[in-house]
Amino acid sequence: MAEASPKSLQGITIARRALTHAGQIVKEIAPTRRVFLCADTVVMDLLGDRVTHALTASGLQVRAYTFPPGEESKSLHVAADLYDWLAAERAERKEPLIALGGGVAGDLIGFVAATYARGIPLVQIPTTLLAQIDSSIGGKVAVDLPAGKNLVGAFYPAHRVIIDPDALATLPRPQLIADYAEVIKTAVIFDADLFDLIEASTHRLDDPALLAELVERCVRWKAKVVDEDPEDRGIRAILNYGHTIAHAIETVAGYGAYRHGEAVAIGMVGAGRLAQQSGHWSAADLTRQNNLLAAVGLPDTFSGVDPSHVLDAMLRDKKVQNGIIRWVLPTTLGHATVNNKLNPTLVSTIVHNLASTP
Repeated sequence: MAEASPKSLQGITIARRALTHAGQIVKEIAPTRRVFLCADTVVMDLLGDRVTHALTASGLQVRAYTFPPGEESKSLHVAADLYDWLAAERAERKEPLIALGGGVAGDLIGFVAATYARGIPLVQIPTTLLAQIDSSIGGKVAVDLPAGKNLVGAFYPAHRVIIDPDALATLPRPQLIADYAEVIKTAVIFDADLFDLIEASTHRLDDPALLAELVERCVRWKAKVVDEDPEDRGIRAILNYGHTIAHAIETVAGYGAYRHGEAVAIGMVGAGRLAQQSGHWSAADLTRQNNLLAAVGLPDTFSGVDPSHVLDAMLRDKKVQNGIIRWVLPTTLGHATVNNKLNPTLVSTIVHNLASTP
């Protein structure tokens, strides 16, 4: 693809210290005095006061709601609790709902915003690397079911996205490392120069200047694809590189057993091997991908999960058509293709090889 210059960036603010301007940005989208700030308890403790101060400094009245951290909160049950809270507050249709946090918060609160009163303004303030470069961009909001991730949801783009790379300083290092899987994914499917940059920077993964550059470049690629395929009916499937296996691992292992990025890294190893063994990708590029994942500190195998159960869960992936998995496979670093069909025996072999030996 050519360099990304998406029109979608018009609704996105990306800047270090952007949180200090949150009140001014939120006031642009709705003539209201009240806003509803939602986050899990951990994020609210870390950033709630800072964001609340920025909002109130612009004359906004803040109502706050917290929920337990973790993927388990991305559920219809917690969504129902949020509906009840908004109803008790007599929330009006022009009063924004603000999602502060990572992908779980963005998906959950975005789903509530899309469905409460048939839709209220949504502001995303992502605070993890994964959320800043991926889940806050593009309008996919959802909750999980026991049968799989993101099976109940909607397309509901945020009215504003406020991305402050400096907020990543609050992340525990294991979470930051896990989130790097999505940065590497973006490089593999779109941007060989970005891949080179990450390769040369594994000694400074938490450097604020590096993170600011990575976030902006990844957001531009994500927004470009969303512009081209806003309802995920074609090329947007390319963003699911590694995710067919990853989502299945998360489903079978139980939400929270693996961080999303850890599962994506394992899924990229598997999908990369599938690409190489089916003749789509060179062994040299596969080795570079896997070496970079390892250098960052990401896993390449899963444990405690029956591979046959992972294979079964893969058949419930949203990209399955007529019972056939459509694979995203790289062809060179910086380019990938969608809708690839593979021999089920090969897929089974690769997935079984991803399971670590007890």
